[in-house]
This record gives sequence, structure tokens and C-alpha cells, in this order.
Amino acid sequence: MLREGLLMGACMFALYDLIRILRRLIPHGILWISAEDLVYVVAAALWFFLRVCKVNSGIIRFYFILAMGIGALAYYLILGRPLISHISILILRLKKGLKKLRKTVTIKLVRLKKHKEDGL
Repeated sequence: MLREGLLMGACMFALYDLIRILRRLIPHGILWISAEDLVYVVAAALWFFLRVCKVNSGIIRFYFILAMGIGALAYYLILGRPLISHISILILRLKKGLKKLRKTVTIKLVRLKKHKEDGL
């Protein structure tokens, strides 16, 4: 039971980290962020309810909630913070590279177009 709580807390936090990574990849407005958070909270609550019903016959035990909190905190301290940091750096480098590539391709296309116009 405690192991399930620890694992569930870590999984819930990891899922939210995926949402945070998505937000860094694709900038969102406040309405979209609110919608994502609402879907996450509803899904997490439903998952929590189903797990409590299966594991504990529907009785919410304090130690299960405590184990979830400890699991989430452990994930955040051990994996979450470093993972998000490294992925953020990777995303920034990828964005810079794509911007540079776009600029290079645009310059070459403009030169090609100008060359074609000069040739006509």
C-alpha cells in the first residue's frame, strides 16, 4: 500500500512535468494553461479515486496520502528538478538551432529568387 502511494505520487508529478515541458516547447495562453491544468486535476483525482477503491476498498487512509506526497517530493528532488533543467537547456538549444537554420534557408531562398529574377 505504501509502495503504491509512493509510486502514484511520483507518477502524478512526472505527468505534470510532461505538461510543463510541453508548455516550454509550445508557448500557451492563460486559457490553454487553465484548460490543461483542469484536465490534469480531473484525471489525477479520478486516478486517485480508482486506486483508493481498488487498494483500500474505498477508504482513504492518511498514510496513503502521506506516501503520495513523499513519492512526489522524492521524484521532484531526485529526478524532476534535474530532468526539467536538462530538458529546458536542450529545448533552448534546439530552438536556437532551428532559428539559425530557418534564417540560413530564408537567406538562400532570397538569393535564389534574386538570382532567378536577374537571369530573366
